[in-house]
Amino acid sequence: MNDTESPRATAQGAWALPLPALAPLAAIGILADRASTLWSSISWVLWAVSVILVAVEWTLVRRRGMHRSAQWGMCILVHAILAWQLAALLMRV
Repeated sequence: MNDTESPRATAQGAWALPLPALAPLAAIGILADRASTLWSSISWVLWAVSVILVAVEWTLVRRRGMHRSAQWGMCILVHAILAWQLAALLMRV
């Protein structure tokens, strides 16, 4: 059977864009010294990049919609991790 859907169309609304920025953010939180200004600054930058990528995902969802339950599950997971990382960053301040 030939799949006519393009790879770009299948990737949209998959919520995978913010995850590469959130993974190092979690590692920094676990491994870095909490008092380090450098790591704190890098963490805030990575969190901001993640927020921008989540906004990009939402624009893709608004344009084309989300049709699979797995995409909604990934959406919930990304937003939960984003909120968890924000709480962790705010506790360091």
